[in-house]
Amino acid sequence: MRVLLLIAIVLLSMAAPLIRAAAPVPALAIAALRVCLAAVALAAIAGRDLGALARLGRRERLLVVAAGLLLGVHFGVWITSLSFTSTAASVALVATNPMFAALLGWMIGDAVTGRQWGGIGVAALGCAVLAGGDWQAGGDALIGDGLAVLGAATAAAYLVVGRRLRAALPLFPYLAAINGVAGLALLAVALALGTPLTTGPSWSYAAIAASALIASVGGHTLLNVAVRKTPTHLVALAILGEPIGASLISWAAFGEVPPWTAAAGGAVILIGIGVGFGGRRR
Repeated sequence: MRVLLLIAIVLLSMAAPLIRAAAPVPALAIAALRVCLAAVALAAIAGRDLGALARLGRRERLLVVAAGLLLGVHFGVWITSLSFTSTAASVALVATNPMFAALLGWMIGDAVTGRQWGGIGVAALGCAVLAGGDWQAGGDALIGDGLAVLGAATAAAYLVVGRRLRAALPLFPYLAAINGVAGLALLAVALALGTPLTTGPSWSYAAIAASALIASVGGHTLLNVAVRKTPTHLVALAILGEPIGASLISWAAFGEVPPWTAAAGGAVILIGIGVGFGGRRR
């Protein structure tokens, strides 16, 4: 199972480099097309199990819509962040979602341990180091940092909402439904803003399709399978390999060397998340 988890992280690490490769297609178009393609693929895998969606009550349907909309915002802002800041900074900041999940849980009454508060503090320090370097460098990097943090917060919120649907839906119908909602929402926003969807070169769309199949369908599915059979703390620690893998792939493929502040701040963020949340067992 740990081999399966390692494969999942490798597949997830390819998401950001593939999105980089999809340029010059606009970020919002990339997000909409990637999520829509993932929804179609996941619906095909779900097959007859999609009938479970029709048996949901009104409350569960609203939760599916809410989770899907949050997932759409997550992909929209995170993919856009890659247009403004380095891959290392963007992926490290979006990896802070366990921190936001703990904060959201605390707001609705869940207990947050002292160890988790400590991890949040260390991760926040890492964010400050990373953002401080981007502030000194000037340009639009801080916009990308802010979008990546918003991507982390919305990912955490989507997971908190989706947790309430685990008993109501099998895995693949759930993933197909929320990706479908997210994809339709992103398409609607793209069309409303006049964002072109089909004006890029063919290789850009090949990269988008690859990101949908490799990262969304492959990586996220294997991760969900692993989390059902592997202790959560091991999955949480393994996920921290994604920023490292994504940065190394981008370095090799595009010669994108992360600024030292992104590398240092990202390392502190990962230490904070690993120390604060890697020891949870549930």
